[in-house]
Amino acid sequence: MNKMKRITYLLIIGILFSINGFSQNDKNALDILNKASAAYNKAGGVKATFTAKVLNTHGVAQSVITGSISLKGSKFKLVTESMTTWFDGTNQWVYIKKNNEVNLSKPTEKELLMVNPINVFELYKHGYTCKLLGDKTEGGKKVFQVELKPSDKNETVQNITASFDKTHFHPVLLSITNKNKLVTRITINSYAIEQKFAETLFVFQQKEYPNSEVIDLR
Repeated sequence: MNKMKRITYLLIIGILFSINGFSQNDKNALDILNKASAAYNKAGGVKATFTAKVLNTHGVAQSVITGSISLKGSKFKLVTESMTTWFDGTNQWVYIKKNNEVNLSKPTEKELLMVNPINVFELYKHGYTCKLLGDKTEGGKKVFQVELKPSDKNETVQNITASFDKTHFHPVLLSITNKNKLVTRITINSYAIEQKFAETLFVFQQKEYPNSEVIDLR
């Protein structure tokens, strides 16, 4: 996998624990994010599909990644063509198809902040300030658009714009700008709630990848 695709993947599994600059947050934006968080918490299991495009400084797509993510609370399984990631609430397994290897780790709370793109509404609690950009239209849907910026100017991600549909407060679009000005646009193509998932879904199953090498980084 080339460096650009790996960075893109990390940004995807990377979005959705300290409260910095909380008083600078826009109260209207906080209201939207809190409603989005409440909607997710009430949704039970969630299954979403997405398309992520990395755009260069001229707005031209350099890479495109499609995939799906299954979520239940803090647990998730994310699948793309080149990688599969499982997180059971404690351990994270990342299967790299090209190398036929699995990296097993125990991510820190900070690392988990950028693990799940769906949970972008939690970032304001963890060192990001937010403001409401207003009502917009994305893919024919009326949405609320919120901008989040890290209090730490040295963070790789410098800006996130999140759009939530006005009816259910589900995420519709995430636009992520990093230090080198590359923009990753993650479009949520489908978002199904009240899904029933077995707990084993969020755990790497060695028997399904019998020839893969597991590298324990814990």
